[in-house]
Amino acid sequence: MIKEIAVIGAGGNMGCWFSRYFNNKGIGISVYDIKPASMKCSSNTIIYENIANCVQGADLVLVCVPTKTTPLMIHECASKMKPGAILAEISSVKQQTSMALKKISSKIKPLCIHPMFGPGRKDLKQMKILLIPVRNEENELKILNEIFEEAIVVVIPNAKIHDELIGVVLGLTHYINMVFAGTISKQDLSYLRDVTGTTFEIQSLLAASIMTEEPDLLISLLLENQSVKKHIQNYLSESNKVARLIFNENDLDLKTKYLKTRSILQQHQNLESSYKRMYQIVEKLRDYKGTRIIPEGKTQEVNKD
Repeated sequence: MIKEIAVIGAGGNMGCWFSRYFNNKGIGISVYDIKPASMKCSSNTIIYENIANCVQGADLVLVCVPTKTTPLMIHECASKMKPGAILAEISSVKQQTSMALKKISSKIKPLCIHPMFGPGRKDLKQMKILLIPVRNEENELKILNEIFEEAIVVVIPNAKIHDELIGVVLGLTHYINMVFAGTISKQDLSYLRDVTGTTFEIQSLLAASIMTEEPDLLISLLLENQSVKKHIQNYLSESNKVARLIFNENDLDLKTKYLKTRSILQQHQNLESSYKRMYQIVEKLRDYKGTRIIPEGKTQEVNKD
């Protein structure tokens, strides 16, 4: 039974989120961050000035530091933890962190996880957490389900496959939206806001939300995951093919390409259902009392008609 949890990197967005999450469940929380002033802790949270004191009595140590420093932090925490404790990390790139977990003492239980949500989430209902097995998939899955019983757990076979998938799901998505945000930032945003339609509203909202990410997280997603470059190259190749058809005014081949792509997507998802879901999302956003979504990613108070 987990009675005490230590969060390393509690001053970061996700470290702070998990500290609040476990605190709300009545579990004792010990926290550490290299920048103590960045931590926003509740009154019943114990703040430590060094890692050793923070982790030595914990049943679970959760490492929430930048990906680049996670392997070193895993080693440092594991050397100070009590036998039988759980050492978990939440980095978005897994090959190095998974290897680091495999090297820790057999007396420490490793947990290699990736929460697929951001710090804006209020709870874990219907939220995904990826599990990358380190030593014993069955045992690690059981531990994860006990810790986060509300979440949907998805097991990824190994760190290499995880990084390949995340290279698309997060890396490529962040790249595309960063480019899109950079492009529209050169336009008259207030004018665009006045004429925006459903598609642009959704796309600009997504781009704006991504631009709220911590720079270190964005950099790790784009630079530390080696598969991202390959996916960006494929994206640029595909983009250039479509651009050439447009610039050459080749309407026949452009239509053929569009229909072929639509046909492939239709095999994996119901496009009509996706279209309806998009409008449902927009309607819910517009029904949100007194708030209007604008491209800059800010909110503006409005009067509902």
